[in-house]
Amino acid sequence: MSDKYVKTTTIKWEEIQKDVFEKQCVTNKNGLNFSILKIKPNKKIPLHNHTDTRYNYILKGSMSDENQTYQKGDLLINEKGSKHFLKAGSEGCEFILIWN
Repeated sequence: MSDKYVKTTTIKWEEIQKDVFEKQCVTNKNGLNFSILKIKPNKKIPLHNHTDTRYNYILKGSMSDENQTYQKGDLLINEKGSKHFLKAGSEGCEFILIWN
């Protein structure tokens, strides 16, 4: 097995829903997945649930849910089966998303 290098700056942003963009960096059907997401300022993602645990590391801006506001450097963990909504802050939000 060899190391893998992913140059994320060469991956194009794809709009996955209105005002929400994703760079799919690593996709594995039976392993960890890694994406970078960007949400435009004040955009709200409606209530949804997760079928797996998701780790969200905030790179830029902020986002909030029904519990609190998350800033650059914060790690939000959404447990399998959890439900929540998201709203980007006034500067938008960019974050790393890792899930299995």
